Amino acid sequence: MSQASSPASFHKAAPQAAAVIVAGGSGRRMGSDVRKQYLQLAGRPVLYHAVLPFLRHTRIGEVVVVLPEPDAADPPEWLSMLEVQIVAGGLERSDSVRNGLRATRTGTGIVVIHDGARPFVSGELINRVLDAAGTGSGAIAAVRVTDTIKDVDPDGTIRGTPDRARLWQAQTPQAFPHALVLAAHERALEEGVGGTDDAALIERFGGRVVIVEGATENLKITRPRDLVVAEALAPHLLGG
Repeated sequence: MSQASSPASFHKAAPQAAAVIVAGGSGRRMGSDVRKQYLQLAGRPVLYHAVLPFLRHTRIGEVVVVLPEPDAADPPEWLSMLEVQIVAGGLERSDSVRNGLRATRTGTGIVVIHDGARPFVSGELINRVLDAAGTGSGAIAAVRVTDTIKDVDPDGTIRGTPDRARLWQAQTPQAFPHALVLAAHERALEEGVGGTDDAALIERFGGRVVIVEGATENLKITRPRDLVVAEALAPHLLGG
């Protein structure tokens, strides 16, 4: 583990959880040669803003950052200066999460998984998922769906209109007992099951996951317009 730089040097009072920050994507939809997690936002990489709240959080005792394999072998200098463990990701997001979970210390109780392209996660939201995650169950941040959703066939024919009152849009962070989520990922590997959401694996194998209220500003940088919105929000949401 590398030495902490001054932004990450915060007092940790009885930390009880680990964080896995997943930043293994290519960012093809951004239409840029620069991976989305390294794009500049308010003068620093998006990934920096995603990692910092976990380094500052008194309940997080360990932060693992998962990077594309070439970047893990030769990480950005600014990231090497933070008190994080850097590991290589895999072909799919589920592979990257699994690698991050395997890298956490033995005996970790709760693990919080977060997208490295979500720069506006707050300490309050991290607390909410930690508080809701318990023995045998997980908790994810999510926001209510406000638009009407249609279930559509491949040919464009509408099959139905789900009840919007029951629909939530999943976000990260997502918190789980470490043993539970690692076992789900290992079983998914054995069965050839992928996925872009860790809670879905818990659900698939019979686990319980609850929703906590997320935040609309907790956006994920996926397309160029997301970065434009993030730049407008940054002065109001980013601390030092």
